[in-house]
Amino acid sequence: MKLRRSAKLFLLLLALAGILGLAEVRLAAALPPAAVTPFLYPPYYGRSSEESIFDHSDPIYSLLDNKIVTYMGETLTKACPASPQGTPPPGGQCDQGYGSYWSYRLGIYLWYNGHDGIDYGVSYRPLLAAADADQVVYAGWYNPQDHGSSLGIYVRLHHPNGYNTWYGHMSAIAVQSCATIGCASLAHGEEIGTSGTTGNSSGPHLHFRVTNLLAKPIDPYGWAGSAGQDPWAYNQPESLWAQYPDISGYPKNVYPGGAPLATPTAPATGFLVDDLDPRFDELPTGCWVPYSTAISNSQAGRLLAVTPLASGTDTCKVRWKRPLETGAGIFAVYVRVPGLHATSQGALYTIQHDGRTDMVVLNQAVFPNSSITDGWVYLGKYYFNGLDLEYVQLGNRTQDTSAEASRLELGADAVRFVPLVPGTAQPSNTPTITLTPSITPTPTITRTPTASRTPTITRTPTITRTPTNTRTPSNTPAIRPTDTRWPTRTYTPSRTPTASLTPTITRTPTVSRTPTASRTPTPTRTATSTRTPTPTKTLTRTPGPSPTRTVTPTRSLTPTRTPSQTRWPTRTPTPSQTRWPTRTSTSPP
Repeated sequence: MKLRRSAKLFLLLLALAGILGLAEVRLAAALPPAAVTPFLYPPYYGRSSEESIFDHSDPIYSLLDNKIVTYMGETLTKACPASPQGTPPPGGQCDQGYGSYWSYRLGIYLWYNGHDGIDYGVSYRPLLAAADADQVVYAGWYNPQDHGSSLGIYVRLHHPNGYNTWYGHMSAIAVQSCATIGCASLAHGEEIGTSGTTGNSSGPHLHFRVTNLLAKPIDPYGWAGSAGQDPWAYNQPESLWAQYPDISGYPKNVYPGGAPLATPTAPATGFLVDDLDPRFDELPTGCWVPYSTAISNSQAGRLLAVTPLASGTDTCKVRWKRPLETGAGIFAVYVRVPGLHATSQGALYTIQHDGRTDMVVLNQAVFPNSSITDGWVYLGKYYFNGLDLEYVQLGNRTQDTSAEASRLELGADAVRFVPLVPGTAQPSNTPTITLTPSITPTPTITRTPTASRTPTITRTPTITRTPTNTRTPSNTPAIRPTDTRWPTRTYTPSRTPTASLTPTITRTPTVSRTPTASRTPTPTRTATSTRTPTPTKTLTRTPGPSPTRTVTPTRSLTPTRTPSQTRWPTRTPTPSQTRWPTRTSTSPP
């Protein structure tokens, strides 16, 4: 009897605690947000364009309210208002489709109903930490089992004031996640990876999201409408930008813009290790197939390739060992993705340094491209002690799907170790490493809603073979051609090998069928001269729980990678020289 009474009392206390907790949450939501000191800086170099805005009416990827409320307080509706003031829409149509409505104030369509962040037109360019960060909460695929879902490859940072920033649709990451606050030390402006179009994306861009202490998405630009009239109760009225990003890539914008962040000069070449270098090896010897190519497609005209495994452990690896003569210090690591035989979307690079192992993921399928023409991709900076066996490794286990893996290839070429601070002692705040970081609520993300989704990470993501991305809404008007939303950007990298040995396009010279004489450990595979584009995805950002993704398989013989044009020149990433990398977990939140 006493036991039963104790149990009942315990349950009563739990219920009371739950009620009090709920009341506390409701009270916190009802209270006006406290003023926040601006702390954000541009998340990219140079200029960009404003592609999609934060919807103050209901930023939860729902189209049910049929309206968008902008930062300026303008309400855009699916049905045109009865007595509008301003510039009328073409053909009297206020609904462009897919949640894009007409702004009478600006005279353009704005994207899009339910959006929880800001989209910037940044195509395969370096992405930067927008604020000082004390934890990399997550860095990797949102769901390796489905490469078309949510933010794709993304990074989430925690900042000392408790806010979080999210960087979605990336093609490569250069930081590693760690489990606790204080486990990392990143300054604003630190490069965290490369933009792209992974996940539910219809073209290369950056989805930038900010969440507050209640884990609610907010508009980093604040509220410029009538005081107290912001319909999103969780938002703050003040801007969080200490320096506005440059969005001058398009003249008509909702948000204010700032001066462009200066692009650093390209780094020195550093120490290069090629697949013909004595510091390069295969484990076991001869398990990768060598190919001879033109210099434009690989370092020294030679690369190695292997068919990836979508699960299990590596059975075939290559290593680029750090040259011993470089000594100890912090080094930036770059890997060259060859122009041929590199079609994996989930290549996993391991960096063995100073007695520890870090791992980053890279979408080889999109490199090289018009922004990174030579295929050199930044993988982050690491402290090498100069004493242990230290190297960069690529194994044949990937985050590609079982269905696709047998038709894909991993390409191995060269690695550069660029010294940043030679002889620098190991930082004292080296992060505590974990493969399963504790992560707070999963994001409600671009075009794939649900904040409740917590995908189980496996090594077999559902992907498509090298998507060719064109942001093309089905009813595209002749307005605002930008990097990431309209058909001025059609990226069609050639990916399917063909039998032709005489490509007609400039970037893919004839490939020799015979590997170089210096390494012929296995019978050479018939070289494929070029990457012919895979089915062209015409993807439209469709908000709501059921995004529309129309794949139009159009195979054409385009023997080279023909990426979309980048509106602004980019550079080889140059990391800052004072911070320490953090640990990559392969488990998404």
